[in-house]
Amino acid sequence: MTIFYDFNIAPKEEIIETLEEFNFKGACIFYNSQNYFENENEIKESFNQLNESTKLDLHLGIIINQSNPQLLRKEVQRHYKKVDLIMANGGEEKINRIICETPQIDIINHPYLHKRNSGINHVLSKLMVENNITVNINLTDILQHRGYFKAKILNQINQLLMLQRKYGFRTVLSSGSVSFYDVRSPKSMILLSQLTDMDMDYAKKCITQNPLEIIENINIHKESVVQGVRIIKD
Repeated sequence: MTIFYDFNIAPKEEIIETLEEFNFKGACIFYNSQNYFENENEIKESFNQLNESTKLDLHLGIIINQSNPQLLRKEVQRHYKKVDLIMANGGEEKINRIICETPQIDIINHPYLHKRNSGINHVLSKLMVENNITVNINLTDILQHRGYFKAKILNQINQLLMLQRKYGFRTVLSSGSVSFYDVRSPKSMILLSQLTDMDMDYAKKCITQNPLEIIENINIHKESVVQGVRIIKD
């Protein structure tokens, strides 16, 4: 049996129920980092209620949206080990560089934002492999645009995929769902990926094996004393 994951959804019961109907195994709910900092207890309680109400394996994540490198680092240190996953929005060259240099960040989101190219080059590709950072390909980025802007995003994603094939950094496909209307079945997600140069086998891997590898890294984070040092239990 193939196990599917959607690694970028909003914290809504309707989304989770729809994912269940499409036979997903798990999902990651991402909260805004600033909102999480100000309302940590309330968000944790709400997340626990969602987790108890579903058979899905839910993971708690925060998304950081910072254009200042120092504030980005501060946000990462503030939340590291308090949540399961940290995703950071990319875009500017200096921000993409900081994200790819920071092993405490798990996922970089749309590194091509407001750029003409993919936002990732050969140097950053190697850094992502070294620091085990994943690129999120959000299908909403494709679906919410038309005409020239859609063609531009598809071209940027194709540039990313070309680098991925050369350097081997991990990517995931996600729906970016903010309502149940945004939820896509695994088959639909794979078919939508065919708008890009991604082959179907790798698209399937992006919602099965690759998210599972990220989940395995969650346990490594929790067992780490400092970077590179882990507690090994008998």
